[in-house]
Amino acid sequence: MKLSVRIFLTAIFVSSLMALSPWAQPSASKQDSAGHGASCAHDPSWTAPQKPFRIYGNTWYVGPRGLGVILITAASGHILIDGGVPGGAPLIEANIRSLGFNPRDIKWILNSHAHCDHAGDIAQLVRETGAQVIASAADSPLLARGGLDDPQYGDRLPFPPVQVTWQVSDNESLRLGDLVLTAYSTPGHTKGNTTWTWKSCEGARCLQMVFVGSLSAPDFKLVNNPNYPLIVKDFKRSFKMVENLPCDIALAPHPGMVDFWERFDKREQGTTDAMIDSTLCRAYAKDAREDFEEALAKQRRAAASSR
Repeated sequence: MKLSVRIFLTAIFVSSLMALSPWAQPSASKQDSAGHGASCAHDPSWTAPQKPFRIYGNTWYVGPRGLGVILITAASGHILIDGGVPGGAPLIEANIRSLGFNPRDIKWILNSHAHCDHAGDIAQLVRETGAQVIASAADSPLLARGGLDDPQYGDRLPFPPVQVTWQVSDNESLRLGDLVLTAYSTPGHTKGNTTWTWKSCEGARCLQMVFVGSLSAPDFKLVNNPNYPLIVKDFKRSFKMVENLPCDIALAPHPGMVDFWERFDKREQGTTDAMIDSTLCRAYAKDAREDFEEALAKQRRAAASSR
């Protein structure tokens, strides 16, 4: 997995330097999202259509090809994790409807972290669904600012501001009818980066689902960062947290983080349990830690040589 993760993280970094044209899909009534979308760094997969499908039990993939947007369904109401890029709501809603679900039945929208490719169209989805927004207390101010004054990106990657209804803390469990999700604080990528866990069942077989918060630090300032002085301590805490989580099926804000499409293809080819791999959360955390330590050592050497 190490090589694929390194290639994936490099691709994310390169794409973060690109600013492509506004999305094609937003209508005139969504000009606010479209305007922010023009400045949201991305690669084409972040808006590429992807046919939605069941991952396992009541857990569904409803995002574009390159961004993990997850729907968890129940009779008591549905939960959506993340909201894609600005202008991405129509694709997500169309995918949900094509599965036979009504977006208006979404009660909660959860956020992994306050970056434009994952929180970009949450505000529009709230307008369309009436759902409440749930996110970490640490990321709520950044969401409310629409990504402005980000510790790493400054004002470069704005998105329509998101008002958080419910601020969660580390290891807090939330219940919506029969659905129970737990938020784990995994800061570093943002101060409030959050990993979400829940169980999905098929018959009597229940599996632990983990939507892993991003653990990458693409070109982040790790040494002497006045905007985030605890960034090194936070990243190291998060690696340890993810390594130790029970994890049957790993999901992520960017599917490539956890070899999602490779597993999906194997399942399509007939390997029934290909999506299940209890080693992936630990493997991702290990690889991310190694990349982080390499970047940190390089920045520390540079800082020492400049004195």
